[in-house]
Amino acid sequence: MPSRPLILSSLSHDIHAHAVSWGLRCSGVEPLWVSSFADPAAGAISLYSDDETPWRASGALGTEIGPVWYRRTRNPEDFPRVRQSDLAFVRTEWARFLKNLYLLAGDLSDRLWINPPAAAIEAENKLVQLRAARRCGVRFPATLVSNDPVEIRAFFRRHGKVIYKPFMTHSWENADGDAFSTYASILDESMLAGDESLRHCPGIYQAYVEKRSDLRVVAIGERLFTVALRSTSGQAFVDWRAHQHGTSLEATVAELPTGCADKLKAVMQALGIVFGCFDLALDGNGEAYFLEVNQAGQFLFLEQLVPQLPLLQAMSAMLGQGRTDYRLEPDPALSYATYNASEEHAQWWQQVRPQMEAEAAAGDWVSRE
Repeated sequence: MPSRPLILSSLSHDIHAHAVSWGLRCSGVEPLWVSSFADPAAGAISLYSDDETPWRASGALGTEIGPVWYRRTRNPEDFPRVRQSDLAFVRTEWARFLKNLYLLAGDLSDRLWINPPAAAIEAENKLVQLRAARRCGVRFPATLVSNDPVEIRAFFRRHGKVIYKPFMTHSWENADGDAFSTYASILDESMLAGDESLRHCPGIYQAYVEKRSDLRVVAIGERLFTVALRSTSGQAFVDWRAHQHGTSLEATVAELPTGCADKLKAVMQALGIVFGCFDLALDGNGEAYFLEVNQAGQFLFLEQLVPQLPLLQAMSAMLGQGRTDYRLEPDPALSYATYNASEEHAQWWQQVRPQMEAEAAAGDWVSRE
């Protein structure tokens, strides 16, 4: 019996996990989707080593399990059969065990991890990404990370037009019930007037790139799929994510500047990842500037905007075949549009929609990062 792909995602409403599961089944491969290795559906798991034997895994990571998509995981918290007095202990033990497991994952077998957990965790850090970009010869805007008012103002004066962005997009409501999200924004001098507010929280400050458009590059193994994002009026957004739920976002298939693809692949190799969603700024001269890469990024919305991109099929193929140089012959029957029109999607959506609406009402929106 061929090995079974494993999808690790703690989000029951993860449409990427569900769509790829559907894509695999359509290809004759039955995946296993679990929230974590504590999920009863995963079965028991064991790791063994002695002074002559390196760590080996059995059970939930035994030979019957093949490629693993380390998608979006959280430490397990729900243990209905554990007494309340013991719950903290059990949660802590699982968290510690999983941390060890993920750090060892690459040594347990030669199976494909998308992405290797240790590399995935490190690649989540934006400054580590910029270090990799610099080492691989990828241009990026001058960047200051600081909570020093003097340094921040000096950087602003030096570059004239500066972007502020957080380490992670955050949404919340103020005391009046108004909703806010921390997308990238252009600074003006008045925003830098108060020392106290600048000292309170470190931020990422970057010289602004006068953009022709944004490029979203989805790297699925050895294949890169590139989309240009701009407003329907033809102008580039300061941050396209702030417009992702409206009708003003336009997407078209694009080409990367000469030599850029090899450099992005070098960044992936430096970070140790095999999947990632790159965000680049394309200036008026056609030069691309690296902004960031999300190793667990969202990509299906791009296929919805540009249906000829076989992104769902590509991810399903890489996971199903367990190799980064997967075979791909685009098949309309394995498209995101076909998935959305399927009865399987309709039934699943009916189950998870109430939870998603509740989270949206609470301000916990799903990002396309």
